[in-house]
Amino acid sequence: MENYYDVLGIGPEASTREVKSAFRRQAKKHHPDLSAGRRSQATDNPSPRADEAAMRLLLEAYRMLSDPERRRVYDRTLRRREAEEGGFDYRRFLKGRPDDPESRAKLVVFDLLHDLEDEAIEIYERSKSLGDFRLERWLERGEAMDALFCLAEEYEKRERWLKAHSLYRRLILMEREHPWFRYFFDVVALRFRTLVLLKLPKVLDEEDFVDRLEEAVALGISRRDSAQFLRKKAEVQLRRGETSAAIESLRRASELVPRLAGLSALRRRAGLQTGA
Repeated sequence: MENYYDVLGIGPEASTREVKSAFRRQAKKHHPDLSAGRRSQATDNPSPRADEAAMRLLLEAYRMLSDPERRRVYDRTLRRREAEEGGFDYRRFLKGRPDDPESRAKLVVFDLLHDLEDEAIEIYERSKSLGDFRLERWLERGEAMDALFCLAEEYEKRERWLKAHSLYRRLILMEREHPWFRYFFDVVALRFRTLVLLKLPKVLDEEDFVDRLEEAVALGISRRDSAQFLRKKAEVQLRRGETSAAIESLRRASELVPRLAGLSALRRRAGLQTGA
């Protein structure tokens, strides 16, 4: 398996912009049109066929690492390969230490990397009995955040919306405190936004849902995200007959994104002039 980071000459923490810059830099060395002149001046330069092969590999690396979703899957595959190179039954070793929270945390990560998602969730939930069991206490911060994202994904697949919401919210707070996801954070924010606006209404009563929307606003993910949460909040408040509260939510949304779709219709429902 090719290590695409090595191909581009960058580290796993590189941003999408750095991926693009590295690709352009490497492409200049191997692009057939650009390297022909160098070959005519030196005898030890690669052949045209070698340059073409190198260019194809560069393109593969760029396509994989410039796409956040594909890169995430690729990163997990790399970590899995590293975990499998230990030379002994690492999972059995970790399972043999049920009272050690660090081993429990590492076992969650191992199972997530080896397509044992049900086992990972079971271990994660059972480990709560060990006290303040937070993955970031026992793992490197980045590894813990990766594992929490994978757990949130698995909770989503199982339609356990509240569990997924709790983990995504926690990840956003952790990212705000100290960035880790960087290029991938837009995906995290999208998952959270979709979950809040489309899934939580199915499992919460309206009063609790309004509280979760205000919590989402307080995260400050982006002006547009906050405006969307406030728009949804105003919609629920109008349905509940809380007109004054809805007007305040609409005012706050308008300050963030004045022309956000749907605001005008909600203003009319609240008895306001369209331009108010």
